[in-house]
Amino acid sequence: MSGVWLGAVDPDAARRVAEDILADPRYHPRRGPRPLAGFFERLGELIVDPIIRFFRSIGDALPDIGSLPWIALATGVVIIALVVAVRLSSGRGRQRFASGGLIGDDEHGLGPDELERRADDAERRGDLGTALRLRFLAGLARLDDAGVVRFRPGLTNTAVSRTLRSRDFDGLANDFDEVAYGGRPATTDDVSTARSIWPAVVATARSGARH
Repeated sequence: MSGVWLGAVDPDAARRVAEDILADPRYHPRRGPRPLAGFFERLGELIVDPIIRFFRSIGDALPDIGSLPWIALATGVVIIALVVAVRLSSGRGRQRFASGGLIGDDEHGLGPDELERRADDAERRGDLGTALRLRFLAGLARLDDAGVVRFRPGLTNTAVSRTLRSRDFDGLANDFDEVAYGGRPATTDDVSTARSIWPAVVATARSGARH
């Protein structure tokens, strides 16, 4: 049996051979020309990097989600939103029928029949806003006579609506609010609707009170 003895391999010689092979240009990919590389790098330094640093600073300033400060912050936001919502809704609820100048000096103590007579007079004169106001006050006075609501200073449309639960009344109250508080001019339709709907509202409320 015959064989060939290769002998020991010199590590330094092997390393040099490998370096010579890898130094061949064939093993190094060529990069294409990059004339705008410097421009984009500078652009990133001027614009992108500051933006990234800004958002990182915000993230560092805010508490971690789920932590106690984060829960306190979220709770505060919810409370503020609820306070704003309640004030907006109560602002509408504070609109008063029997105060704030809605009853004239010569109208205090008048019954619903006299209020409706004056409403008719105002309508004939073309004073539709006054006609609508007087007819609305007459309707509330009739509800008071029926024992459904107490017609008093400070009575609100919200309180009456909760008592009556009537869509007809809600529609009348909406028209009244828009004219009396929103500054919308009253129309003949507003006055005609009030004249035709109020008797039904009072009759329904009186019937419900009896039961």
